[in-house]
Amino acid sequence: MTAPRTLEACAANARSLSSWLDCLLPPRCGSCRALGAWLCASCRGRIRYLREPLCPRCGRELEFAGAGCGCRARLRRLAGTNAAAAYEGPLERAIHRFKYEGWRALAPALVDLTAGLLATEAASDLLVLPVPLHPRRLRARGYNQSELLASALRSRLRLAAPPGHLVRLRDTPPQVGLDRLRRQANVAGAFGWQGPPLAGRRFVVVDDVATTGATLEACAAALAAGGAGLVRALTVARVTVP
Repeated sequence: MTAPRTLEACAANARSLSSWLDCLLPPRCGSCRALGAWLCASCRGRIRYLREPLCPRCGRELEFAGAGCGCRARLRRLAGTNAAAAYEGPLERAIHRFKYEGWRALAPALVDLTAGLLATEAASDLLVLPVPLHPRRLRARGYNQSELLASALRSRLRLAAPPGHLVRLRDTPPQVGLDRLRRQANVAGAFGWQGPPLAGRRFVVVDDVATTGATLEACAAALAAGGAGLVRALTVARVTVP
């Protein structure tokens, strides 16, 4: 019984040390590693922001305004998705370091890229939640990158913390490498709401990258089951294919 507690204590100590290092060491670009900023001006200038027309539901770039992308049949609970930029080039490298290499201090810089996607005057009553990790994966990684983004967004918009949280009910395999149908099946019913009845409250579910929207849809379905009203998603980046 002592081994898990020892491992958790070690992980907590490592997180604390990393936080101190983030404060003490100078910022280094998450893409090119140049000193001076968590995302340097040169790399920011090479990020490709998504261009209109965009699908209002899944956020995909469309060939022309009014073109259908077929997402409505599979994204039934998710009212819409906003993503800032394409998941490629400097942004892809920065997100990879943020997600897998412990560059947690990148969170505010990544959230800055989404500025303008949520109108401040319409955000005052929003509840912002991250896509949750399963406890086993959270222990292994040491942090939830989506929670860091959600926290930075709440701080930026001066939003209150939600009265509960989404939980991952089962430890699903990674979505990487799965096609659209397998992604949907993989996360169907994987999330639940833990908290008081939501009484029609509006939510924004935050994640780092959107691909098909299957995970975000599953989160929206869990919130709807808890009584939520409109549920939208916000991601830093979007995979442009498919």
